[in-house]
Amino acid sequence: MDLNGQNAFITGGAIRIGRAISKELSKHGVNVAINYNNSGDQAEQLRQEIIQNGVKVELFKADISDIHGLPELFAKVKQSFGQIDILINNAGIYPRDTLMSLKTDTLDPLFAINLFAPLVLMREFAKQIPDDGHGKIINIVDAKIFKNDPETFMYRLTKVGLWEATKLAAIELAPHITVNAISPGLMMSLAGYEHLNMQAVAERRVPLKILGSPEIVAQNVIHILKQDFMTGNNIILDGGEYI
Repeated sequence: MDLNGQNAFITGGAIRIGRAISKELSKHGVNVAINYNNSGDQAEQLRQEIIQNGVKVELFKADISDIHGLPELFAKVKQSFGQIDILINNAGIYPRDTLMSLKTDTLDPLFAINLFAPLVLMREFAKQIPDDGHGKIINIVDAKIFKNDPETFMYRLTKVGLWEATKLAAIELAPHITVNAISPGLMMSLAGYEHLNMQAVAERRVPLKILGSPEIVAQNVIHILKQDFMTGNNIILDGGEYI
């Protein structure tokens, strides 16, 4: 795909990995529709930065845990941008629980944001791609899914589900739409854990002894988007942690 002039919609695109992806897309001439919920200040700052790259950028505030409102959200994005050529399902929440400690009131928003919203958005995205058109979907998963560990039990379950959905959608939506995933490993401190020395953590856990970054994820998004003979794949960016 020639990226210049394409239109992308990214969920959770104002902060952390999503922010890096939004910026990298704009550097390659992609117009960017950025979904955010509670990060209005960061979203507006990012919008001002992206404008400097000479592309169209708009912000769409929405709580994507309301999956019934997603068709309307996608319709608003399409009305503003025209056909959406690229969908990046990036938004996610990360509760820390085990099977025995899980709280039932966290299940609905967790599964809605991490799994059900990507499913609905993939459907809405596919519906607007014409029979002679092409589109690309990238789902941000997590390298943790490749090691069985009950820590963050329900989070891992949602991300395993998203990876399985990626493969199923790749088959169903071919040949006009490719569907791939990226599974980041250790990239940055989790919210609330900014005090941790992440480089020291990487030296203990990662064979390459280095810490990843949101920019590495963003660079691999561009790599996938430029590939036309790639679907149902998952790029694992973990420095070898989960070999």
